[in-house]
Amino acid sequence: MLTPKQRQFLKAQAHVLKPTVHIGKGGVTPGLTAELDQMLENLELMKIKLNQNTFEDEEGVVAALTSRVEGLEHVWTIGHTVLVFRASRNRPTKYPLPPVKAAE
Repeated sequence: MLTPKQRQFLKAQAHVLKPTVHIGKGGVTPGLTAELDQMLENLELMKIKLNQNTFEDEEGVVAALTSRVEGLEHVWTIGHTVLVFRASRNRPTKYPLPPVKAAE
């Protein structure tokens, strides 16, 4: 679970990114989730765009992706664009998150 500070950090990093995955009328398929899983290993932080011809809504896409892709974190949604993050499992992350402070 990401903290608000970590979400803010990732949103700032993603500002320059372009959407790398587009979801059309086929929706969230097993092939799309498998490809997304592989892409996240290299990119870690990705924008996903929902095209106008899709029958899916943003909340449904987020729910489907987070349940099907292990470790995927939903960072933010604006309009028809969803921002997701998963740190690389095989190498150091490109986006070291701010540390979580312990409750005092």
